[in-house]
Amino acid sequence: MKPQTHLDIFIHTFFYSVLTAAAAQFQINIFSPEFSVSLGIVFLAAFSLLSDHFPLFPVSLLSGIFVLLSRTFYSCMNGNGLEQAFLISLPELGFYIIYGIILTFYLKKLRGTGQIWKDLAALFFCDYLANFGELMLRLNINAFSNSSQSGILITALLRTVLIFIFITIFRQYHLVLIRREQKDYYQNLALLTSRLQEEVIWMKKNSGMVESAMHLAYQLFERLRADSGTKDAAKDALVVANNIHEIKKEYYLILRGLSDVLSLESTSKSLPFSDLFSILEDPIRQFAASHKKTVSFHVHGNTSLCVPDPYCLLSVFRNLFMNAIEASEKDHVRLDISIEETGESLLCTVTDDGPGISPDILPMIFDAGFSTKINYETGEISRGLGLNIVKNIIVEQLGGTITATSRPGKTSFHITFKKTTLEESK
Repeated sequence: MKPQTHLDIFIHTFFYSVLTAAAAQFQINIFSPEFSVSLGIVFLAAFSLLSDHFPLFPVSLLSGIFVLLSRTFYSCMNGNGLEQAFLISLPELGFYIIYGIILTFYLKKLRGTGQIWKDLAALFFCDYLANFGELMLRLNINAFSNSSQSGILITALLRTVLIFIFITIFRQYHLVLIRREQKDYYQNLALLTSRLQEEVIWMKKNSGMVESAMHLAYQLFERLRADSGTKDAAKDALVVANNIHEIKKEYYLILRGLSDVLSLESTSKSLPFSDLFSILEDPIRQFAASHKKTVSFHVHGNTSLCVPDPYCLLSVFRNLFMNAIEASEKDHVRLDISIEETGESLLCTVTDDGPGISPDILPMIFDAGFSTKINYETGEISRGLGLNIVKNIIVEQLGGTITATSRPGKTSFHITFKKTTLEESK
């Protein structure tokens, strides 16, 4: 963590002092118009307990000065002279100084760890002693009278309860934020892993092409070498073969590294099958928004099945959802996911309300390289890997099946998984 500079400390001190002084404007009078009980100290105490590096005494002193100035101003507005108004308000500065000194001593010298009741007792006595000190500075109020003592005891108790409530609410809210942040982190990590697995699948397929290219280049070299008139061409063919061989080695090293990383990641805990869609919901909504569309999810049915390796399934459904959004001509895309258990199988159907797939194209949608997605501005054609990856994962890795049916306004992908294969996919 970057150490705080003097300017940082000053800015934090000033900010918390202003906040405390502003809260101090909410007040009630108990014994006399000169003695008031405010909420400023609630914020001061809560901040000091929630932060290990809170500049308590500087904030307490500066807050007291701000409160003194504001009280003096209001008193002048009510018809008192400047000197009289200042003297009436001056004991409040004493309250903040006393409170800051006592609480600082407690936090630095006496406070333990995880002792909330000890903190509350310390806050109670700090409040009581600071109020008692303020009453002693006010010559027109008897600090030892029964009414004064009962008043400052009740005040200390009420403000301590308010501090406890404030701290509890803040900690619960902070815990909610942490959990939400952790959820987002693991959600993004799961999606990243699924994307990496897609790339590994295609790298494994392409590795065969690299091997074949190297073999063909070497065969060409052998044929050219046998012909005395093509010696130079033979050398070039040998260079090509050697270069492909070097590319193959580097390619395999990258592939092995990615596979090792994904193997380590797959040691995570099992995930309920139904949770796959809640993980994908936010990213798919963001993807739809990037295409200036909205999307709604409707999940029908449920299953208690848990999958130890969810990343392949995340790739499957992410590709299906993204294809549906890209293909839709409407501003809003509806996705229906149906889940049904039948004996040893799990049936899952993904349906969208898009324009449909032409009957002459439908048999080719799972072929590698087939794509109807063309960017007419750049001329770029999609590499057409999405549905081929989906089929590869479902059929080759999970031992399932996938078929598609389509008509205008309704395209469905029907997926069948073997439950035993899903549960053992790790």
